[in-house]
Amino acid sequence: MSEPGVWIHQYEVRKQYKKGGEIYWYVYAKWQANEPIFKRNPKARLKGIVKRGKNPEFTCHQHIGRVGSSTGLGTDPEVTEAYREWENRKRLDAVDKALEEIRPLAKIFYGMM
Repeated sequence: MSEPGVWIHQYEVRKQYKKGGEIYWYVYAKWQANEPIFKRNPKARLKGIVKRGKNPEFTCHQHIGRVGSSTGLGTDPEVTEAYREWENRKRLDAVDKALEEIRPLAKIFYGMM
């Protein structure tokens, strides 16, 4: 299940290969949050490099995988699973909101009996 207050963000990357000079696009997905909740996992060459004011241990986003590309590469299984988890979280949040609205009405209703 995805974390509360987290959503999936898609972004496009364009890459030109030197051989043919063709430009290809790739669409990737990442988990996004308002608060830094994802553990940082920097590449070895980037270890210790954290911008000022940033949390050195946690970040607000986490890469999931490829959604698609102009090269014919399909969606990564991790992305499919992430979208399923996010849909489940949205359903659960909707149920919680409905319960919050129903509870005061139930108290009023049962208080009249």
